[in-house]
Amino acid sequence: MLRYIVLSMGEPAGTSPEMILKATKALSDTFDGGIIVTGDEGVFSHTASDLSIDPCFGYLAEDEEDLRRAEEDGIRFIFFRSSAIDLSSFEYGKVSAETGEASFRALEHAVSIIQNGLADSLVTSPVSARALEAAGHDERSVFSLLSRFASSSRLMNMIVAGKINMFGLTHRRALSEAISAITRENVIEALVSIDALRISRFFDHDMPIGVCSLNPVDRDGEWTGPEEEDFIIPAIEVARRIGVDVEGPFSHEVLFRRAAKGEFSSVLVMTAGVGYAASAAAAPDESYMLTWGLPFLRLGIIGDAGLEDAGKDRVTIKPMVTAVIEALRLSDRSYMV
Repeated sequence: MLRYIVLSMGEPAGTSPEMILKATKALSDTFDGGIIVTGDEGVFSHTASDLSIDPCFGYLAEDEEDLRRAEEDGIRFIFFRSSAIDLSSFEYGKVSAETGEASFRALEHAVSIIQNGLADSLVTSPVSARALEAAGHDERSVFSLLSRFASSSRLMNMIVAGKINMFGLTHRRALSEAISAITRENVIEALVSIDALRISRFFDHDMPIGVCSLNPVDRDGEWTGPEEEDFIIPAIEVARRIGVDVEGPFSHEVLFRRAAKGEFSSVLVMTAGVGYAASAAAAPDESYMLTWGLPFLRLGIIGDAGLEDAGKDRVTIKPMVTAVIEALRLSDRSYMV
């Protein structure tokens, strides 16, 4: 039987419907697995018509029993209807309570499909925090929604960019808030958590964890701020004493030059923005987010909802194609443990 990957729609007023339509079309002749897309049928049909895209879906599933029958028949590309947006009020680039609820339902159904054994892994598209808020949901990101749907409270996101596996000590915080979160205890906790994941075959066990500095160095090789001496270096010393194979802190340029060569099993950066910038440089359009701590495999497209580009036929499909291919490869459970 085919191994199926679920693609959740993300924010329907953004670029994800276009990206999914084009990516599945590109994969239709070469992909060895099956693909299930959860989302709003009207939005996808509307986008396909406006941009002259011929969808490759072979079946429209109304519920999970319907989906099961389609899988038993070996249908490779299936659309799962998860919502119904009023297209008379729909606009590209304009989020609303209705689009927020649609993205919520698409992800909720995607998780349910996996939990009920109808797919092996999940690829997510970005959602809109404003739309989710308008829809009355407390969660503002795919990460927090996954925590809710899968009842997992200790998740860790990792950016994969070529040979670089990046964890962030902080995520989407104002810089002043991120700096205040750089404490000895938080760095130790992060290093211990990353080290616990390194039992997975995903990582090169022979390579250490590399830690990135917060501050640059001056011309004499001294740190230009206090965080390294006060918090980061003491945390690394404690982690080493309890058996964590870790090196650093290294300045940004040194760490990423070495990481790109495969000299670290993973790296810890102090702010997620550094990780996003490094991934964009190391693997343009081919980086993805991998979430640890879920009872299933999840890869995420890195970026925003793409509201400015929606409906304009200028989205790149490389991130989606990469994520889908990697999801199938990594869906072999033995590879992730």
